[in-house]
Amino acid sequence: MVSPPTGMAQVAHAVVERYPFENGSLTDINNASALFARYPTYRSCLRWLDEFVAAPHPDIKRPGDVCTRLRYAMQRNLVWLVTIRTQRSDRDEAVEKGLYLPALFREIFNEQTDFRSGTLLAFFPDVQPAEAAGFIDGGHRVLRMEFVRRGLMLGEFHPSSTVASVRNPDFQVMRAPAPMYAVRAMTPHDLMFLDRPETPPAERVEYLRHFLEHLGEQISPAIRDRVARSIADAESGATGRVPC
Repeated sequence: MVSPPTGMAQVAHAVVERYPFENGSLTDINNASALFARYPTYRSCLRWLDEFVAAPHPDIKRPGDVCTRLRYAMQRNLVWLVTIRTQRSDRDEAVEKGLYLPALFREIFNEQTDFRSGTLLAFFPDVQPAEAAGFIDGGHRVLRMEFVRRGLMLGEFHPSSTVASVRNPDFQVMRAPAPMYAVRAMTPHDLMFLDRPETPPAERVEYLRHFLEHLGEQISPAIRDRVARSIADAESGATGRVPC
């Protein structure tokens, strides 16, 4: 007979019951080891976080860890894991399940400081290797704007990812041991991902307007001016007009 959850585990159990995710799978990293037998992906991915994501790498082409914010979150137990079961494992199911993640993120990280520093990792153990790209990458393309609209960023990770580092096109930085989405709060640093000339102009404008909506008070006047110029350039590209 399995004992009922207690303490933080009890809270996590109650939270995840309100979502179409696997009951008993939601945990912070400090308590994740209790679930390793049931969710072996948690063990391998926490090792990957510690040895790769929260560590320096020469191919990232800059000082610091691959993800400069993750070590801080790990040290403060602000990284949470959840497992999501799938049946079809296609893009539409990725979107269907992924749309619940913003609400779960905000429920877990309901204090402002925790919201800014926290990370939620959502694992999809039923997605087979051959399906991972279509499921994770395909879902991400549909979901990304909705997350940005809510002041969040959605990272797409799986073993065969071809997404490269911004500074090194030969470094596939989003490769991970298992298919997953990573959710975190948008930061000023994310302008480098949202303000991309290759993004379709209308999408670029929308990304940048949401960026200003959520972070306008946290960035300098110079950065706000840069964003305004990018919006004007993108709008002119969308309409064919030259900005004044």
